[in-house]
Amino acid sequence: MLELYHSGLTTCSKQIRLVLREKGLDYESRYVELWNYANLNKEYLKINEVGVVPTLVHDGVPIRNSFVIAEYIEDVFSEPSLLPSTALARAKMRLWTWTADDIHLAATAVTYNANLQNMVDELSEEDKQIMLEATPVPDRRARWQKLADGGIDQRELDGALDKINWGLERFDEAIGDGPWVCGDEYSLADIMMLSIVHRTRELAPELVTPEVCPRVVAWQERMMARSAVEYVYKPGTDETPKRPSGKSISGIA
Repeated sequence: MLELYHSGLTTCSKQIRLVLREKGLDYESRYVELWNYANLNKEYLKINEVGVVPTLVHDGVPIRNSFVIAEYIEDVFSEPSLLPSTALARAKMRLWTWTADDIHLAATAVTYNANLQNMVDELSEEDKQIMLEATPVPDRRARWQKLADGGIDQRELDGALDKINWGLERFDEAIGDGPWVCGDEYSLADIMMLSIVHRTRELAPELVTPEVCPRVVAWQERMMARSAVEYVYKPGTDETPKRPSGKSISGIA
């Protein structure tokens, strides 16, 4: 039995939801509402000690980190394959699945600044402290502390945007003639990088334009035309419900 704990349209949740969809695998969807910090609930922390989404639970055994989960699904459910057929192409795929994970750290800073700062500001000082104490990983706690103290400074934000821009310029070169990252073979690299490109176009669209990254733009259009992608990225489904209007800590208890 497969269970996916996810939060719908978050960057990493989309990655694993799309892997499962492209594989045609049945799974139980377990939605975790981040807007009330349900990811910091003690029961959820039992299956993901870091307190992040997604988590895949296979026959009772949890697997976390989207980079690891994607490879696990491919190992266990090899058909239809999302691995290229040659060792060299698989190396290229893994470079870009890893790069998606690496760029995600910078994308997170931009997301926090654009979407989450105002939400944290809505919490009372007491609720902020409860949230911080419930956050198990020191560096993540420090990141939330920064938001609680007023937010990410412009220098850090500019550095994050520079990192994303640098990565997407390299990605544009890597796509080449396409149509996919590894030529004619659609793979995990396409799935993992799509969520990064999609989030960047939402938050910093000037970084992904036909003038700046023409191959990336054309590749994303091909990706969004896939039926599995259309479903996974669509808001308002059972797996992508509308967020609450504001932040609370109700999910921690």
